[in-house]
Order: sequence, then C-alpha cells, then structure tokens
Amino acid sequence: MRVRHPWSWLASAGVLGLVVLRLTWQGWSSALPVCGIRSLTGLQCPGCGGTRCAVKLLHGDVAGALAMNPLVVGLALVAGIFGVIVLVREWKGYPSALPVIPSWVAWCLAGAVIGFGLVRNLPWWPFTLLVPH
Repeated sequence: MRVRHPWSWLASAGVLGLVVLRLTWQGWSSALPVCGIRSLTGLQCPGCGGTRCAVKLLHGDVAGALAMNPLVVGLALVAGIFGVIVLVREWKGYPSALPVIPSWVAWCLAGAVIGFGLVRNLPWWPFTLLVPH
C-alpha cells in the first residue's frame, strides 16, 4: 500500500497528536481561549462551546459533547465519515482520493451553520437547549 497524498499523513499525525495530548496533559483544556464573539457581543456564535465539545468528545462523553454544541458533534461525525471515504479511495488507487462534492452540499452546510447560529440565540425553551450548559 502506497499513500499518494501527503495530506493524509498530516491528518493522521494531527489525530495522533490529539490522542497523545489527551493522554499526557490533563489540564490542556483550561489553557484554551474564550470565544471572542461571545465576549464582545454576548451572543452565542455557531461555534460557541465547540472547544469544550471537542474536549468532551476526546474524553468519550458524547452526551456532554451534545450539550455543549450539537453542530460540532454532527460536523465531526461527517468529517470522520468523509475521512474514511477518502482513505479508502486512496488505498484503492482512485485517480483522485477526494470525491466530487456537489455545490449544493456546501450551500446546505453554510445554511445549517448560519441557521444554527440564529436559532441558538432565541430565548424560548426548545432553543435554549442549544446553548452550551
């Protein structure tokens, strides 16, 4: 098996680095910065709670990660599936490891992120569950 794309090695090194960071330094999550949009405007951006969500995912706490930011959990799942598809295509020797993604997928993704950012700032009950807690 020959890996033809160096970015797959970089992605693997990044995942390995996160795992090593998780296993060796227990206090790393307290050294992370706060959300600039939240501190300036008081509004929750679509990524608010995303860092704490990623920390909870690294700890294996999916329910806690969903409580922090369900959008990040969904995007992490999609990115993981996409990464597996790319690696399988690369191992099978496709001319291009990246599958062709229609433009409407990018538009739907952008709409979902913007919609999530708007909905999570609504002050009514079902929407307040989207705020990190």
